[in-house]
This record gives sequence, structure tokens and C-alpha cells, in this order.
Amino acid sequence: MELRHLRYFVAVAEKLHFSRAAEHLNISTPTLSHQIQALETMLGAQLLSRKTKSAVSLTQTGKRFLEEARATLRQAENAELVGKRAARGDIGSIAIGYILSASCIGLLPELIEAFQKENPGVSLQLSRMETFPQMKAIIEGVLDIAFIRAPQRYPAELTGFVVDRHPYCVAIPARHHLAKRKQISPAVLAQEAFVSGSLEMEVGFWGNLSAISTPGQSLHIVERAPDIFSLLTLVAAGVGLGIISAPMQNVAIPGVVYRRISGAFQEAEIAVAYRKSESAPAVKSFIQRLRARTRAHN
Repeated sequence: MELRHLRYFVAVAEKLHFSRAAEHLNISTPTLSHQIQALETMLGAQLLSRKTKSAVSLTQTGKRFLEEARATLRQAENAELVGKRAARGDIGSIAIGYILSASCIGLLPELIEAFQKENPGVSLQLSRMETFPQMKAIIEGVLDIAFIRAPQRYPAELTGFVVDRHPYCVAIPARHHLAKRKQISPAVLAQEAFVSGSLEMEVGFWGNLSAISTPGQSLHIVERAPDIFSLLTLVAAGVGLGIISAPMQNVAIPGVVYRRISGAFQEAEIAVAYRKSESAPAVKSFIQRLRARTRAHN
């Protein structure tokens, strides 16, 4: 049984006349009659009672089958519509990972709001992760898009581009002597003690220290922290200073003050990463919007 059999039957059931149904379907009356007979043979049931050569009425079986035929055709039409919308990227789902600074600068909320206004049928799932876990999650298919610290190079399966740049600042214990300064140079920080990220976060807080140090220069790292909140908590406790990207100043921790670094050797970069082989229309649409935003802001 094919969908055309159901369409033919519904047309005859609604017109109760073979010739008028055939004209509506734009096929010949003998062809329509033959197809209805084939349908009744497949079902082993009589669906129509012939009154005249063309006029018919529905049998009780035909009336019941008509309900199911209409429902099946509606479902088929809906499936076709869903398929076309999915192919255009109008519906679907996107799993997005992000580092905290992507949210603190307003980048992620801005993108989500604009994208969902245009694509209300696409659901977005958000997960906050550090850079390396995000790249691993994309490779494993857990995430589709990752907002990360821009790496020096991407894993072979991934690609990406920088979407935002911002300066670094130094997080200082409120009682520290440097807290009285408005801005601080790398030279002033050279002899200070620092709280840095864990070794697993090489493309994260560890990279921040290169904003105040030259290649080969060794800084005094007294403690490592697994995340930004732990890092700032240790700074507040007076354990050491922390180098953070400017958006993280929005994280208010009692006992911590933030100061701009004048003459920093580099800026912090946020990048978006995704699979080179990505084929999902919804994901590709999101990336296209992000590229357009990036071009407009550069």
C-alpha cells in the first residue's frame, strides 16, 4: 500500500463519484477505478458500494478506513514539512558549550536571543565547560558548538574562528599594596606571587599569564585553581594575584579588586569551535549568524 492509494480513496470518499474524483486528481477514471480495486484487494475488504457506473457510497468498513486514511495523510504531510524545515535549519537542536567570559561579555545571550527570534523551532542546550573539555565533547558528539579560549591550533577534527577580543586585568587582594593603583604594568607584576589555573587548563588561565610575561620569563606561581571562582577566592584570601580577562570583572568576590594592565603583551580571545564535517542545517545556520556578527563588529 502506498500513500497514493490513500489519496485516491479519500478523493473518491469525499466526492462519492469516480469521475469527479478522477478530475480532481487529474488522472483518468479507469486508472482511479483500478487503483481503488487494488486497494480493496490489498485490504481484503470492500470500501465502496457502487450505486451507478460512477456514483458510490461508503461501506461501514470504508467509513472507518477513511478516518485512518485521512490521519495517515496528515501525518505524512507533517513529516514532509518537518523534513523540509529541518533541511533548512528551521527546526532541530543545538548543544552549545561555553566558558564563563563568553556569557559575561554578553556575547552568548545576544546570539541566543537573536537566533531564537528567527528560529523558534530550534532548541538550544547550554553547558558551561572549560576549553579542553568542550573540544573533547564536540569530537565525541556531545556538543555541537563551543565558545572557548582561542587555541594556538585546533584538533584535526575541529575548526573555528575568533569571535571576540578583550584586554586582561589583574585581580588583587583588597589589602594588597598594588590595590591603590589605577593601572599596573607587567614590569610591576614581575616579582609578585600568582594564583594560576590548573595544568589541565593550558588554554585558559595558564595562558593568561603570558599577557604579563615574555617568552622564557618565569613567574612565581604559588597556587593553582580549577576554575575562576576558586581562583578569585584564593586571591581574596591573599594567596596571590590573578590575571583574568576583563569580562570576568563582572564576577564580584568580596575582598578582590580589579585593575587594568597597561602594556599587556596580548589580549584575551574567545573563539567558536565546531566540527569540520558539520552537516546539521541548524548548526550551520547558527555558525553563519555568528560569522556575520563577527564581520560586523570587526
